[in-house]
Amino acid sequence: MITLYGRKPVQEVLRDHSIKIYKLHLAQSNKTSDIISEIRALAESRNIEIQTHTRQALSRISKNGRQDQGVAVDIEPRHYGHINGLPEDASEIIVVDGVTNPQNLGMIIRSVTASPVHGLLIPRKGSAKIDPLVHKASAGTLFKGKLYHSPTIESGLETLKSKGFSIIGLAGEADTLLPDLPAKQKSAFVVGNETNGLSETAFKRCDHLTKIPLANEVESINVAMAASLVAFRAVLA
Repeated sequence: MITLYGRKPVQEVLRDHSIKIYKLHLAQSNKTSDIISEIRALAESRNIEIQTHTRQALSRISKNGRQDQGVAVDIEPRHYGHINGLPEDASEIIVVDGVTNPQNLGMIIRSVTASPVHGLLIPRKGSAKIDPLVHKASAGTLFKGKLYHSPTIESGLETLKSKGFSIIGLAGEADTLLPDLPAKQKSAFVVGNETNGLSETAFKRCDHLTKIPLANEVESINVAMAASLVAFRAVLA
């Protein structure tokens, strides 16, 4: 379960009947308005539980009292589960390691969802939280892709190894270029933090390293762009 907040994001989620919604949270201090009335009516039409809270209590639920606009909703995305539930026939997955910028995470979700790659692993510790900023950056694809979580990057990679995945890290110091990487039956590609790249924890668990060929002495590219190139490497080869 994840919690989204903000009037527009909550309104959009309530309109999407494919999304399972547990509960709608409203601040008692909300003034009457068209959008609040519609949010309440949408929830009532779907028999969704509505709870009202003090402003302080709602802030604790949304974890962002400055931007929740007095509205939050608990939802279960269709394809969001623990990495242990990764199906046996999954052959490629992308893993984010310390990607903390919501804009970048949202764009990565969008690229992975649109690509042939099975899904995306987002460790809970050290990653941007799935919130309205990520939802917006994903351009509506947050609930369409297959997303997985693990407590930490360490536990996530260990689980993938136990499932037979080869862990391949993107690193500027790698000798092997991405287009030259031998085909693997099961591959997990790890993209690192926006500034520091792969963490030491992830680096130590990589079976191979690869890098994207860059020209004109450019040392690196945005992590969301890097993830997109990896996600579409098979169809663009």
